[in-house]
Amino acid sequence: MSTYTTGEFAKLGGVSIRTIQYYDQKGILNPTTISDGGRRLYTDKELKTLRLILLLKSMGLSLTTIKDLLSEDNSTQVLSLMLKE
Repeated sequence: MSTYTTGEFAKLGGVSIRTIQYYDQKGILNPTTISDGGRRLYTDKELKTLRLILLLKSMGLSLTTIKDLLSEDNSTQVLSLMLKE
């Protein structure tokens, strides 16, 4: 499994480092781990989540709504229904 620093992760997602930091601050997208040196590290799992966040934002959802959706136990089902609509 690949791990990415914040800069690498931001580049892969096509967003700024500040966006990644903001999502972390708001609890929308947290790193997998924090290294001994304090670096935030992300994996492909978080990259998929970032891409989902960006998709939902492009559909007009607020970050608060996205955070609520992602924290639901049945988020996959809810998102699937939304995409069908």
